[in-house]
Amino acid sequence: MSWFHNLGQKISGEAHRLGNKVHKIARQGEKLIDKHAGQIKNIATSVGDVAGSVSKVAGAVGRAAASALPFTAEIPILGEVMAGTAAGGLLLSKGASLVQGGAGMVSKGAQGAMDASAAKKRIERMRKK
Repeated sequence: MSWFHNLGQKISGEAHRLGNKVHKIARQGEKLIDKHAGQIKNIATSVGDVAGSVSKVAGAVGRAAASALPFTAEIPILGEVMAGTAAGGLLLSKGASLVQGGAGMVSKGAQGAMDASAAKKRIERMRKK
């Protein structure tokens, strides 16, 4: 019976120790997010703006190359270059649009973290009163 008791105590102690480590890591992550959420939001907004600009320019280049394609298709090398430019420009435009969408989600997530942090601080101030 004592062997099972010792085993149970060891398992319980290790589970408790693991729980404390998880709590400590979660607390550090919370502090990190609380401290840097504004910076993350600003960076994500900037990345989204740049990606939007890249998307517009690449889309314009792709559309221009696609519209010139009928005129350059008969010229041996130029036709392939224009076709590749059209496809690459449109592909880059779509990729930049995806980056812009991802940056928007990161920005909204950072804003949510900032809002949650502000709410938590308000609750903590109310408890102290």
